[in-house]
Amino acid sequence: MKRKYQHLIIMAFLGVILMFNNCEKSKANKITEEKEIFPVRVTTVEKGNVESKTAYLGNLEAYKQVQVYSTIPTRITELKVDVNDLVNAGDVLAVVENLKIRQGLLQSEAGLKSAQAQYENIATEWQRIQKLFEQNAVSKSQYDGIKTQKEAAEAMVNQAKAGMKSAKEQLNDSFIKAPITGIISARNFNIGDQTTPQFPVFTVVQMNKIKIMIDIVEAQILQIQPNQKVYIKVDTYPGEVFVGKVDKKYPTINPMTRTVKCEIVIDNSDLRLKPGGFARVEIVVDQHENVLIVPKHAIIEKTSLEYLGGEIRNNRIIINKYVFVVQDSMAFMREIQTGLDSDNRVEVLTGLTQGETIVTIGQFDISDSTWVNIVEEGK
Repeated sequence: MKRKYQHLIIMAFLGVILMFNNCEKSKANKITEEKEIFPVRVTTVEKGNVESKTAYLGNLEAYKQVQVYSTIPTRITELKVDVNDLVNAGDVLAVVENLKIRQGLLQSEAGLKSAQAQYENIATEWQRIQKLFEQNAVSKSQYDGIKTQKEAAEAMVNQAKAGMKSAKEQLNDSFIKAPITGIISARNFNIGDQTTPQFPVFTVVQMNKIKIMIDIVEAQILQIQPNQKVYIKVDTYPGEVFVGKVDKKYPTINPMTRTVKCEIVIDNSDLRLKPGGFARVEIVVDQHENVLIVPKHAIIEKTSLEYLGGEIRNNRIIINKYVFVVQDSMAFMREIQTGLDSDNRVEVLTGLTQGETIVTIGQFDISDSTWVNIVEEGK
């Protein structure tokens, strides 16, 4: 009997120990659950510059493009340049047949000399007759006759000068010259071909600057102004960004498209950019310097609907923005107000101070006052 009671006492004692162990384990599990730690990546709130940009598409165009024609419909006898050649304004590009023009110029020069000689003879005679007329030594009819001859001879000289000037201009026109400094982008005739005034012999493009024409939508007409900075990307140079500026904005709106033409200019002194290429442009419409900035992906947005009273549909959507600020290994949700938004950088107006640590990755897995473990610092 005594052994039986001893056995019961031992069993009861073991039961108490087991219950105590289970309670301790339960407390430990509860503490562990209460202090669950989440891994996060963080960054430090810093000051910097942020730009607000608007995007458009366009095509690269030569800053200037000129079609060069021959005003004389005749054969080409010389070609001085070819495609890709750099030319200066006034350089001779080609020569057309000008033998008859040169012969005509020689005849004009001879005619002018003859007319001048005849005029000088008559002018000398007129001076003699004029003196005699003043002395009443010759009649009025004789004086009027020599005066008429002098005027006719003078008219012949002027006519001969005009003829020679025209011949020189024709000879000059037989030399096809570059109207601007640039590069030959097209040559449409060969030696021996017959030119026509309706078809260009050459195309010259000025490529030391490149322009892009875009159509501004009506809602952004006031945002975009001359001299604003523009970032340009082209498929020819992936990953590279070119910088230009808004050169001019046209004064009228296209009634069909409700857009305004805008011209963007880029320096192209190295001639890397080629006319005809496709371009993606971003115009900087606003810029704030030395402001608090955070990565865009660190921000959590929560949307709610505010009822304004009256009709059921009389409401508005409210978007609140938050970040998680880490202090002593715990993340606290904090509401912020934002300003300019550019690429992956957002201006913070209120809610943060410089130097604070915020969560950039892992913020969607945690809630306010969550224990966190910083696994990486960066952006």
